Amino acid sequence: MMSFTKPWKNPVIVKEIRTRMRGNRAFILLTIHLILVTLAVGLIYVVFQSSLSSGTSPEGRRMFGKVLFGLILWLELVTISFIAPALTSGAISLERERQTFDLLRVTLLPARELVLGKYASGLVFIFLLLFTSIPLYGPAYLAGGVILEEILIGILVLGISAIAFCAVGILFSSLLPRTLLSTVLSYAFAIFIVFGIPIIFAIVLIIFGISTNGSFNAFSPLAQAILLFTGWLLVSITPLATIIATEILLLDQHSIFLAKITLPNQATVTLISPWIPYVMIYICSTIFILWLSIRTVKRIET
Repeated sequence: MMSFTKPWKNPVIVKEIRTRMRGNRAFILLTIHLILVTLAVGLIYVVFQSSLSSGTSPEGRRMFGKVLFGLILWLELVTISFIAPALTSGAISLERERQTFDLLRVTLLPARELVLGKYASGLVFIFLLLFTSIPLYGPAYLAGGVILEEILIGILVLGISAIAFCAVGILFSSLLPRTLLSTVLSYAFAIFIVFGIPIIFAIVLIIFGISTNGSFNAFSPLAQAILLFTGWLLVSITPLATIIATEILLLDQHSIFLAKITLPNQATVTLISPWIPYVMIYICSTIFILWLSIRTVKRIET
């Protein structure tokens, strides 16, 4: 079996990154992204300006830090949802549309290196967006509203989301012959994961609360535990819910690894903090998606 080419020696990565960064579009996109996030930070500062005066209580500063931190994470998540799929959804399908895929087939470059090269080139740019936004977390940290662990977990969740969304774009680009359809499905997947699942989950909770009058006492202890684990799993597969649940857990129990939840029957259930299964689920899913993309490209070649 042929071994993996070192990333800096993969010609696809080198060519794609050079092509992407030589044009003005990448720098314009990066600049617009930073300007928008900076304006949002400035707006929050203006709103909380009275609370940031010298005579303000520490609670006001912490509130400013929390709101600022949450806003930056939300903006970064929205950015990833709309940019990451676009970076890779045309990676393979565009080669077919431009009739250059056959040229790649006659080279010695295996399908594995082609897919991973296209994937890595898109991932490098989205990581550049995340990296340049890190200094904007500084005011939230200095205000005392967040701790270093919160920032690191938030950046980790954003990075894992970018890794997964770029992989989904590669998969649709490998499966579908048209870039437009691949892009639409990649966007639909990202939007469903980020916004669709939380909305559906909220609607189900509202209906469930109305039907049970907000009480779990009508269920057996086993049913309560199953419902709790199911809900916790749903929280752990969407980035927005994962960030919120992890933040609530940190505020209530001062823990970033384990959560102790007391059921109505006074039984205590210990669960893993949502960000841990989120990272594990999405890393495993990304590996499987990339493997499936490589298999699809190999099948096309044959």
